[in-house]
Amino acid sequence: MGELEGKVAFLTGAGRGVGVGIALALAKAGAAVGMMGRTKETLEETKAKLDALGAKSLVCVGDVSKREDVDRAVAATEQAFGPIWALVNNAYYSERTQVEDITEEDLDISLRICVHGALFTMQACFPSMKEHGGRIINFGSGGSTMGLPELGAYNISKEAIRGLTKTAAMGWGKYGITVNNICPLAPSDAYQYWFDEMLDDEGRRKHLEGIPLRRMGDPEKDIGATVVFLAGPGGGYITSRTLHLDGGNCYYDR
Repeated sequence: MGELEGKVAFLTGAGRGVGVGIALALAKAGAAVGMMGRTKETLEETKAKLDALGAKSLVCVGDVSKREDVDRAVAATEQAFGPIWALVNNAYYSERTQVEDITEEDLDISLRICVHGALFTMQACFPSMKEHGGRIINFGSGGSTMGLPELGAYNISKEAIRGLTKTAAMGWGKYGITVNNICPLAPSDAYQYWFDEMLDDEGRRKHLEGIPLRRMGDPEKDIGATVVFLAGPGGGYITSRTLHLDGGNCYYDR
């Protein structure tokens, strides 16, 4: 029996990159998975992978920056499977911008998807979690904890996620709800494009050498496995924490 047998998970950004690996890890651990994203085709591709495992899943097409879409997706998942136990906020928006070049549009889009989206899902899941307990796993960024200058608007949003995580953890712990934040180094669409298209062979070599474990994280075996741990029995006494799943790459955090 898997660690999450009989549990229900809700995952945003489930159609691409790291989200696919997380969905697979949750399903293999026994969870029924409600999957939210903006593109039906990619969500259906993820669902097909879960169907092949014999797992229960539900495609919820919508935009996390719109509260009505989030409320509808969460309600549909709970109607199909029961109360959500594990919420995984993986959806994000990333543009490479120096601070001096950040536009209002850049910041608005990043905040809406990263911060508003996480807040909306947390609020939508809160009523059932308040009654039954639950686990919330948000996604931050090592780029923001290190303050990488080329990731201006993205870093602002991801640091806001850390503040949201800590604040909710302190307020909701009394209901048996844990809230944690993962900063992954794994091939998301944006990271993979940067690695493949914006670096030359020497740049890629130096980047991997800068990671003590000399590799990117695996979306399922590294990132997804930690999500399952935090959502499972072993994660019950961990809350308000930022976990860098980066092979030792992050050189600065406080």
